[in-house]
Amino acid sequence: MMILGAVKLMQPVHGYDVRRELLSWHADKWAKVQPGSVYHALKRLAEEGALREVGQEQVAGRPARTRYELTAKGEEQFLDLLNNYLWGQHEGEDPFIAALSFLTEVPRQQASAALRSRAKALRAFNDGVRNAYTSGWAAPSNKPTNVRWMLELLIARHEGEILWCERVADEIDSGMPYVSEELAARWSDKWSHQE
Repeated sequence: MMILGAVKLMQPVHGYDVRRELLSWHADKWAKVQPGSVYHALKRLAEEGALREVGQEQVAGRPARTRYELTAKGEEQFLDLLNNYLWGQHEGEDPFIAALSFLTEVPRQQASAALRSRAKALRAFNDGVRNAYTSGWAAPSNKPTNVRWMLELLIARHEGEILWCERVADEIDSGMPYVSEELAARWSDKWSHQE
């Protein structure tokens, strides 16, 4: 969807410009669009008939750049994906959730520190997004309103997780039990032998 959508917004467009635009959106972080995969995706979408090549240009002795635009099939595919993601409820894959399910396997102090570290990293990310919004590439004069809304949603989600991480870390630090006594004793033995 991201590749098709970027082509739709900028068509006819070179792969380089699609890649650059998606990187400026930080799509590699929140949409799993890896910069190296953009050219491959464009070629694959062209082979599948979702995109068509509309010429090539060569700039300053560099390799020729192919320009793409959406076909009717590509437009339909983009709208299908867009509507599915807008109207559907989809859970993202976050390895933190998987790691959280084994939180009982790390000592209390380490569990608390990991949660505080995550909160700190999310806060730094939000600060960067706010900076991009107030004075950088995402300033309202540079991007459509929906980009601002997307950034606000990312910030709001992170703010909620920051509060959660800090609250749970405080609970862990306060001594709230979150592991069985048997497991706590096993940790105590394990970590005292390592010191």
